[in-house]
Amino acid sequence: MNVSSSSLNKPIIAIYLRHSSVTCWQMTAAQAAKMAALLPGYDIRLCESQEDFQALLPRMRIAITWNFRQEWLASAQSLQVISTPAAGKDYFSVQLPPHMQSWNGRFHGQIIGETAVGALLAMCRGLFAANHNMGGESWPRAEISALQTTLRGSRAVILGFGRIGQCIGKMLKPFGVQIAGMRRNLQTTPAWFEAGDQIFNSSGLDSKLGEADHLILCLPRSPETDLILDQRRLALLPAHATVSNYGRGNAIDISALQNALQQQRLRAAFLDVFPEEPLPENSSLLSCPNLWRLPHLSAVATDYLDLYINDFISQLRDSEKLSALSGG
Repeated sequence: MNVSSSSLNKPIIAIYLRHSSVTCWQMTAAQAAKMAALLPGYDIRLCESQEDFQALLPRMRIAITWNFRQEWLASAQSLQVISTPAAGKDYFSVQLPPHMQSWNGRFHGQIIGETAVGALLAMCRGLFAANHNMGGESWPRAEISALQTTLRGSRAVILGFGRIGQCIGKMLKPFGVQIAGMRRNLQTTPAWFEAGDQIFNSSGLDSKLGEADHLILCLPRSPETDLILDQRRLALLPAHATVSNYGRGNAIDISALQNALQQQRLRAAFLDVFPEEPLPENSSLLSCPNLWRLPHLSAVATDYLDLYINDFISQLRDSEKLSALSGG
């Protein structure tokens, strides 16, 4: 579907964003038309099928897609950018030639931040427990009240303090939460930091775990993050602590986490990502006490692709190759 007018000789942006189950991850004709209006120098093509997308490979300058195969590069003589709304750098396993770029979405933090704050409030205020326990007992006050505490004034340790981690931290500040963020670059701190907030690197992780009321993971998948939260480090957390993961499922030793929850050596956990996705129907995680889950949906919102469009256009305009891209 060509949604731009007077498209002759304009560089083609081919869009193939379809999803089998999540509606907001499918680009609509109206959203493609919005892109066309905002990018009059480009020929916007919204593809309804993979076949339509592949047919444009020899002519497209930019590909916007959830999936791109290595063998497609042989046909994509004009392609310079592959963009995906996904945040994870591991989303594409394609090896790109030097002249080609891969862009990821940078907008997820504002959505995931709301999920993270909501999950922490639900764990602290007993909302998850109430939803679970009220199904079997009419008035489980003793069980739920034993789990209730306040988020206000607590300490959150965030592993992976990039865009997403910083959005979560900033959204926690109105609750008076003290933030410690782990990242490689210790030179700059967010403008919203207050007294007591700090940046640290991985060498200081063990000491920070003992201070955490809430441990939040926003780590990318890499050899360095594999099982970074293993049995030994889980044991360093206070028994009242919660663990949340919005990064990748490789970062936590799930068996050790289950054991800690079952033995009440951790207060609660909230997981959006898992070592195996989707979860098997017989997974023991489904019955683990005080473990709450989302099926990798923490970044879902009705305006997901509208946010992506704005982010993509910002990346396009900021790119050093903009003149070459638009010049044909």
